[in-house]
Amino acid sequence: MLSDVLSGLAMGAGYVSISWWVVSKGGANDMAWFSSCTALVMLAALPLTAPLGDRFPKNRIIAAGILLAMLSGFALATMAWFDCYRLRWVIASESLAMLAWALVIPSMLSIASELVPAERLTDALSLQKSSQAVGNLFGPVLGGSLMAFAPAWLALGSYGLLLLIAAGGALRIRIPPRDREQLQAESFVAQIRSGLRIRWRIPLERSWACWGLLAMTAYFPMVVTLLPIKLHQLGLPAFWLGICEAAASGGLLIGSLWLAHRLLRRCSRPRARALAMWSLAAVFVVVALTDNPYLMLTMFGIEGVLLSITMLIGQTHRTLAVPEAYRARVSAINVLVAKLGSMLGPALAGILLHSWSLDAVYLFFAVFHLLSVPPMLRLPGVNAFLNLNHQEVKDWYRHQYPEAFEPIVVADAKLKQPV
Repeated sequence: MLSDVLSGLAMGAGYVSISWWVVSKGGANDMAWFSSCTALVMLAALPLTAPLGDRFPKNRIIAAGILLAMLSGFALATMAWFDCYRLRWVIASESLAMLAWALVIPSMLSIASELVPAERLTDALSLQKSSQAVGNLFGPVLGGSLMAFAPAWLALGSYGLLLLIAAGGALRIRIPPRDREQLQAESFVAQIRSGLRIRWRIPLERSWACWGLLAMTAYFPMVVTLLPIKLHQLGLPAFWLGICEAAASGGLLIGSLWLAHRLLRRCSRPRARALAMWSLAAVFVVVALTDNPYLMLTMFGIEGVLLSITMLIGQTHRTLAVPEAYRARVSAINVLVAKLGSMLGPALAGILLHSWSLDAVYLFFAVFHLLSVPPMLRLPGVNAFLNLNHQEVKDWYRHQYPEAFEPIVVADAKLKQPV
């Protein structure tokens, strides 16, 4: 939790600082290129780095990735110190951070399943999301305040320093010992292929990934690319970008700690998921149509609450359904889909901004996101899957779709044969 708080604090401060620096120095076109190119780097890195979290202790992988991101933060701070803004250099430096987060995120998403029993995973993930939300709550405010009232190099340098402390926290996580000999005997390329194969051979996951890609393509431009541009055009200082991000994180914290659990006690997981997804789509329509910063701030707070509900409901079951030894690489596919959306969405936004007004582009993505909700709610077998309890869903994919794990099953059988 300490590592999650510090990582969230650093990522929140870093996102606001870097985004505002790019928008103020290079404008909307640079921001679109920056978002798309850095997302492309993570897209390529995720499948290549994901097996590391299954081959080696996740705490060391997380710490190593955070230290790599720290180098990127200090490189950007150095550029700002010398007032040397070059988009290609900024993209190159942030690409190093994207490679680092490609190492960190799959292990961070799946590490809780190694620390707690299956029946407590929902509580553990809730605490983990809450820890990340605490960091994300104060990080954007810190980054926005520093960008508004201090030199850019100080804000970017603070980002690197926070990552250094977060790496120390990650190293103090104690991972229970687990037999990794069989996994390490498997070739690295085979492990990459197995993660992709598992996702593709399971119909629910395949559909979830395909329709989720469309939802992410609509979602990311509204919160990553268009929001800083809209605030900048309204003449608001960097602090406003920070507090909008903080409002979303505050909503995520409230949802993770309290509202999601109360909602799930009153209705089923599928119904809670549907309510959250429709409400989230409506929130973005309001954001697209308003120029009132206080209404936008309120909407982003509500967005955080709704996002916590959808994340907790889906992530817990999808994590438990995969065998423990393969959760990092399979979790990476989920992140891969999100990052592909974060590349395609900003790229499409950049193209549309050449011909349309900012308000028209924002409304286009809000309607696009709204239209992605019905397919996500009608995924094949999703309601029956979500209605399983935590013991029933554990390793459920392996029991229901053994062909997806066929190479793994064969390997296990050979190891059990007498010599």
